[in-house]
Amino acid sequence: MAIEKLLPSNLIVPAESFLADHLSKNAQDLGYAQAETLEALVWDYELYAQLQKRISGLCRLKGGAAVQLYVPVERQRASVDVDILTTIPQPEIQILLEEISISYDAEPPYLQFEPFVPDEPAAIEALHSYTTLAPTSLGQKWQLENGTIVEARMIKLDVHETHNLPPGEKHGDIVAGISLGYQPICVQRGYLIAEKFLTQARGTVGVPDDRYQDLPKHLYDLDSLMLSVDGIETLQEAARWLPTLIGEQGSQWKGDACVESVMDDLETSLLNIAIIDYSDERRRYGTAVQRLETLYLPGGARMHLHRWATMAARALAISRLLRLISLGKENITQELYSQAERIADEIRRYPKPSHLTKILYEQLSDSLRQTRQLRGSPPERLFWLLVNWNNMSELENIILGI
Repeated sequence: MAIEKLLPSNLIVPAESFLADHLSKNAQDLGYAQAETLEALVWDYELYAQLQKRISGLCRLKGGAAVQLYVPVERQRASVDVDILTTIPQPEIQILLEEISISYDAEPPYLQFEPFVPDEPAAIEALHSYTTLAPTSLGQKWQLENGTIVEARMIKLDVHETHNLPPGEKHGDIVAGISLGYQPICVQRGYLIAEKFLTQARGTVGVPDDRYQDLPKHLYDLDSLMLSVDGIETLQEAARWLPTLIGEQGSQWKGDACVESVMDDLETSLLNIAIIDYSDERRRYGTAVQRLETLYLPGGARMHLHRWATMAARALAISRLLRLISLGKENITQELYSQAERIADEIRRYPKPSHLTKILYEQLSDSLRQTRQLRGSPPERLFWLLVNWNNMSELENIILGI
């Protein structure tokens, strides 16, 4: 059956944004290996649009779908789930979803919302998930419980209930070249940066081992958000959100001691990824990166593993800056952050990077120099590994003096 007959008449996202020719052309123009995940992304925004229309002051878009609205098109990626933050309790959300389903007046089994409980539920409190089958123009197949095969794709909504809704802002109306027809109300950039940082704290509140393949996705989002930061204020905002977001992972994570524990874990975890191409995890992380590139990334965003390691090294340095801010030293962070970015830019333009690599390698700690392969590492990665925010002038003198 043609998708035009299955699409509801009351879509908020323009109907043409769901059509195969439109999706395939955008995927080809931007270098996505598959158009299917772009289709899922469009449905993410459509389903959120229906909630925003009804409860705009009580909900925020967050997670990967929100991130894409803050970054340039060449860094935007596809996503198959949508994360929503709201103060509305679960029973009322379920009623709203039923209202949306009725308003769509779709032919069953399409756009009927069902509670979703995974085999291994996340320990996050006040997280409620739903799934729905959406029409597809790209020939995706789905088998119903009765064995019937239909052309459909599964979309998952993760609804995070909170008592204190963060500030929101309308941001963006085009993603991957696809018109949304409205501007989603998103959590702000600092909130997203804090959220994405915490995914990397693997030993505490971050991505669990059974979802290891998601690690590169969150690091990619984090790096995309930080590349477009135009001042320290956004990072200061992220630092202020970290304790709240850590506490929302469960009652066992509330309190200053828990924040310190998570920040320690975050540094350890990011350091591990910062040398991932020389570690025992290389193959596993490389497989996760390959999956991300195949399913979700535009062509220009694909990178060698050492670039992923450099992203992690920069995130490690920024996480140390966030800790400095949390200790009340905001007055000096603007200068330090600007100085670090200026030095990193000098390093990228340095005419003899191998010479710079040799000099920076000698500045590494004894433990890092035990990873001898770092001798040949790109100098920018070594620089971010060295940054501890007490040594900026020393590093600048070393680099400018060569």
